[in-house]
Amino acid sequence: MVIDDEELLRDRISALIRDRGGPKTLAEKTGIPLGTLNKYAAKTSMASFGNVVKLAEATGIDLSDLARGAPRYGTALEPAAITADLVRLPQFNVRASAGRGLIAVDQMPMGEIAFGREFLRNLGANPEYCYILEARGDSMWPTIPDGALLIADASKTEVDDGRIYHFNVTDKVLVKRARWSMDGRLHLTSDNLAAGYVPEVFAADRVHELSVGGRIMFTGHAPMPMR
Repeated sequence: MVIDDEELLRDRISALIRDRGGPKTLAEKTGIPLGTLNKYAAKTSMASFGNVVKLAEATGIDLSDLARGAPRYGTALEPAAITADLVRLPQFNVRASAGRGLIAVDQMPMGEIAFGREFLRNLGANPEYCYILEARGDSMWPTIPDGALLIADASKTEVDDGRIYHFNVTDKVLVKRARWSMDGRLHLTSDNLAAGYVPEVFAADRVHELSVGGRIMFTGHAPMPMR
């Protein structure tokens, strides 16, 4: 029988909950609702990436071990070839809009790419909490061109002024630069000033609409055409 990546991930998360104290214990450690963890344990619901991060952190398990699927992009390394110097980063089937916002259709890992731990540490990233997604749109040009692969760090969710983050806004996935105004409002801004993108502004009454996936630590892309 062929088991797809989603079923394998459900199995791993269910086993983790069972082996590391059960839903009640992990609800206390992670802040994830008990009912949600019961669904994960029963494999009737798929964990979001944010909850996978919380479970990994609470149990001391490498994020890449939880989110590991068959490599489909980059170098497909056999398990014996992965050493302490390399870490598998899950690549998510989410195209984060560097534009007006794309709908997050699927947050399942679609594969993995191996990176050197030292390379990630030199970026200031925590290798165990990094993941990969793809940018779409031109609002972050020239910093992030359309189609660029991004490395984000899910351990960096405190929003610093001037940094670029992967944001989840209601049902949209965005890559934007964060700017704080003097009145304490958060502005999600674009680098492509000529395109006329209007910043999205969050005051206290809109905080519930926003969550931070992680800080963008690295942008990789093919050679860009001349403009």
